Amino acid sequence: MRAGGTTGAVRRRGRVATGLVGAALLAMTTAGCAMGPWGSGGGEPSPSGTAGTPEKTRSTSAPPSAISSGAASPDAACSAKAASMSLSAQVQTLYMGAITQRTPSVAAGELGQQMVGSVILMTEPGSLDADDAAALTGALREQDSEALIAADQEGGEVTRLSGSGFTPIPSAEEQAGRPADRITSDWTTWAGELERAGVDLDLAPVADVVTADMSTRNQPIGQLGRGYGQTASDVTTNAGAVIAGMHAAGVTTSIKHFPGLGDVTANTDEAVAVDTTTRADSDTVGVFAALSGSTDTIMVGSAIYRQIDPDNPALFSSAIVTDLLRDRLGYGGVIVSDDLGAAAALDAYDVAGRGTRFLRAGGDLALDVDPSTVNEMVRNTLEAARSDQDFATQITDKAARVLTLKQRAGVVSCG
Repeated sequence: MRAGGTTGAVRRRGRVATGLVGAALLAMTTAGCAMGPWGSGGGEPSPSGTAGTPEKTRSTSAPPSAISSGAASPDAACSAKAASMSLSAQVQTLYMGAITQRTPSVAAGELGQQMVGSVILMTEPGSLDADDAAALTGALREQDSEALIAADQEGGEVTRLSGSGFTPIPSAEEQAGRPADRITSDWTTWAGELERAGVDLDLAPVADVVTADMSTRNQPIGQLGRGYGQTASDVTTNAGAVIAGMHAAGVTTSIKHFPGLGDVTANTDEAVAVDTTTRADSDTVGVFAALSGSTDTIMVGSAIYRQIDPDNPALFSSAIVTDLLRDRLGYGGVIVSDDLGAAAALDAYDVAGRGTRFLRAGGDLALDVDPSTVNEMVRNTLEAARSDQDFATQITDKAARVLTLKQRAGVVSCG
């Protein structure tokens, strides 16, 4: 995507349960009660168990709290919290929708129409300066105080938020020419601006290794200057420095695009991309292994890897998501998908079932940048979980991981 144990300090406290209004919407619509965008009738739901609980607030002036390094396996309190949630609320927790509107009140309404627990800001690049972004995220938090708010802010060609209040961020390729401590210092500044604008998670840095001989042929990374080096060692060092800077500013991170886009030519936003060389033991996969203990999430891409699973895009492949990333590399944190809604690489797959395919493969947080399709994905997953007890049990475990991420970001408190 251009727009993919121990918990850190909690910066902002949430209410008792994640996305309760959206969960109530999901439960009512899937039970046959029409309301909101799915029909008329019925007032706004008033979920039980929220009276007297504190509303989450976010200061735009107080300094952020640093986030300690280390991807967290599900926290015990978050596991208990997930188990106490309804199945519909758990499923909603596993989806990240998109905000495309820049007017705060309209954006809040857009969030209210999506049955999700997280959102990514997909406003037109450059349309929001820091004050605009803070006003927008403030309105989103009024709509859902426990929504995790993400951005796709890498620098260079991939800079969603810019203008007054946001320091221009050079491309990753340019950043990689600086010492690692300078990269960390720069990202402490840049991520601090994101934090003050209300962003909890940056879907960065890129951990794909594009070698010198592939740089001009690799459309998704090399041609756009998105890489942090041309060797596994350099990418590990430089991307690790980015993560350290973001954590110092109180922003959580996502390395992408597992198991690596360095050996493809096509951009998955625009076409099917096929990797014929990467194996489970490749050095490029080793970069993700090396960074897995420091990042908060790992994004799985939608390319096809002939040497690992020739039949499925990575994000639909249990061989890649579960066998390789979760079991072989031992990653215990949140696994997020690359875009499931608009990516041309997935055109052959039924839209409604894409989120369920990703979750069944072993993922935790399904990302859809198209607000018009995310609800059908959520409904599909709920129906699948209701008819498959093993999958429903997995849903609970996944919700615990996402709640642990939200706690780490300061969006909720599971305790």
